[in-house]
Amino acid sequence: MKLRAAACVLAIVVATTATRNALGGSAGARTRARNVVLFVADGLRPSSLNPTDAPTLVRLQSQGVFFANSHSLYPTVTTANASALATGHQLGDTGDFANTIYSGAQVTGSGTPFIEDDAILAELDAQTGGNYLGEKTLLAVARARGFSTAAIGKVGPTLIQDVSQGDRSVKVPGTIVIDDRTGTSKGVPLDPAIAAALTATLGSATPPARNSKPPTRDDNGYSGTSQVPGTSVANVRQQQFLADAVTKVILPELEKRGKPFVLVFWSRDPDATQHNQGDSLGDLAIGINGPTSKAAVHNADDTLRQILAAVESDAALAATTDVVVTSDHGFSTISRREVDAEGHASRSSSTKRRAPDVRPGDLPPGFVAIDVATHLGLKLCDPDRGYAPIGADEHPSQGNGLIGPSCAVDEPRDGQVIVAANGGTDLIYVPDGDAARIADVATFLLGQDYVDGVFVDGGRNALPGALSLRDINLAGSALLPAPSIVVALKRFSRDPRDPIRTEVDVSDTTLQQGQGGHGSFGPADVTNTMIAFGPDFKTGFVDRSPASNADLPLTLARILGLTLPSRGKLRGRVLVEAITGGPPSVGATCGEAVSAASKDGLRTALHFQMSAGVRYLDAAKKFSGPIDWAGSFDGLPCNLSKHDPKATTKR
Repeated sequence: MKLRAAACVLAIVVATTATRNALGGSAGARTRARNVVLFVADGLRPSSLNPTDAPTLVRLQSQGVFFANSHSLYPTVTTANASALATGHQLGDTGDFANTIYSGAQVTGSGTPFIEDDAILAELDAQTGGNYLGEKTLLAVARARGFSTAAIGKVGPTLIQDVSQGDRSVKVPGTIVIDDRTGTSKGVPLDPAIAAALTATLGSATPPARNSKPPTRDDNGYSGTSQVPGTSVANVRQQQFLADAVTKVILPELEKRGKPFVLVFWSRDPDATQHNQGDSLGDLAIGINGPTSKAAVHNADDTLRQILAAVESDAALAATTDVVVTSDHGFSTISRREVDAEGHASRSSSTKRRAPDVRPGDLPPGFVAIDVATHLGLKLCDPDRGYAPIGADEHPSQGNGLIGPSCAVDEPRDGQVIVAANGGTDLIYVPDGDAARIADVATFLLGQDYVDGVFVDGGRNALPGALSLRDINLAGSALLPAPSIVVALKRFSRDPRDPIRTEVDVSDTTLQQGQGGHGSFGPADVTNTMIAFGPDFKTGFVDRSPASNADLPLTLARILGLTLPSRGKLRGRVLVEAITGGPPSVGATCGEAVSAASKDGLRTALHFQMSAGVRYLDAAKKFSGPIDWAGSFDGLPCNLSKHDPKATTKR
């Protein structure tokens, strides 16, 4: 592998000790304690921000700090980025490598658990000594320092913000946790006084479900089938309950306690609706840019507006509260057939299967596992259905697969290869670490037309054609097993003049062609939305320095006068340039990591930026000829200003 520095350097400004001490976030410079509201709009793309669909977000974008060069962490999925937003660490330290992982043991009936689930998170904690992340979270540190803390919203990432609070032996956790499961046997215990207040005010302590039985298109949780379109409505009902819980119960309770607070709200929209929308079944033309997805953006904006109004209605609260908005990842339209902008269908033999729930010619859920099992000549078993064998015209129920000589296993570790499907990226584990098998599987996948890049466990040049996990911040101090291979699936743009909005991801998913997904290493998924607003942030400032979700906890800790302890070394940085009194920019460079060529001349290339010792990942792609990023960033170097509405495009 070779590293090549690009001919692009951002203005370098060195913040002196005096400048750092003058920052608004300096604990010694204030007499009044600060509060923080972190609002996560799951799956919100910067290209979705407009005065019609998102007036509140546009207002904050204009009045506060807009991060025009912000990043999701790769793999670009929810729990992975939730772990970064909670701890300030990259995924190689948190071990939350994706939404679906392999933990080395059976978890709630699956060898490849989907961890957007409170009970599964509690099991992972139990396996790893009480905190599967291995790092303290911002909420946990704030709680220990006497702050009031609360996390409300989507099940899974909400609890991750203070993950140890999922221990059911603790009858009343110190952090208020309210999510989809609150009030049920699977939810995190809630203070009886809070539960009573929710019931008295909202009629229940349990948020309404997104689906009725049987589900219909009028339900937000309905994803449809290969023949029937998915939902036609946003997640309004459930989200309105959670917004009311915050503004009518939780914020008044936090103010009554008279202590500074940190509150995280994880908005399920626009993610849920973009995934399940039925505007574009089987069609890439509309994709996630249709009316149902726009309604989801508006729904998230309405929720933010309601919370912001509650803060701003109290002058003292507004004067001491910083509001930060981010999204865990961007979004793309799903392809289950085409692998390029010219419309060529995948040549994978898995497309010849005739499963009744898959359109003829489409890649079935689990196509990566199917192809790897066929290549190895081994049996494919379904880790989500008791390791049932997968027949010739079947597919894994959730896309995950255990591959080995037999499906008669008691533990997932008995498999020779385990595939965890995660939409635009699949994680592949080889539990016994057999180097020859890892090389064989990785080389096979590198040659598939649905693959855009391969990363393997090991040092530089461990495998021709592939980069290493270390190159993409996935090798660190994680407590959970790291994958042996990470496979970035193919992505392309339908319109080179509008590459972010029209990006399409080949996706290993149960969702349909034309619906929404993410997880890839394409700019549309890596590009997230970040805005900061409040007394400690600059006003009307466009921050073009690289930033990511891993930077926000450290920045908020600085503002709150807290110090986050650290086991691992893969940390973000404090966004000093965004804080009042900070420098206008920070030093940054851009460059590439390029693998050695495989015997077929294939190379995986990575485009990245560096600032304050932190590597920000822009995109990765497989090349068979010269490395050419044209079209990947709309012609802008270093991913700079690629979604800055005021930027001038340079070509």
